[in-house]
Amino acid sequence: MKVWDVISNQEAVQIVSSTPNGAKSAKLLVECAVRAWKRKRRGIAMDDISAIVLFFHGPPSSQQIHPVTLLK
Repeated sequence: MKVWDVISNQEAVQIVSSTPNGAKSAKLLVECAVRAWKRKRRGIAMDDISAIVLFFHGPPSSQQIHPVTLLK
């Protein structure tokens, strides 16, 4: 499953920008995608969900890649 199957680009930007921490942003994006999947795709099996958040601005420490995966 792709995050984009249930979360729009604008929703993803709002979710990710809600916290300056990349790891927390990625986790929050995955959690929101899981909730959206359960709400929008009821009865359809959910696959693994992954998100990678990369901030292109801010101090160098915030420019790390923060992958998060939820395994079903």
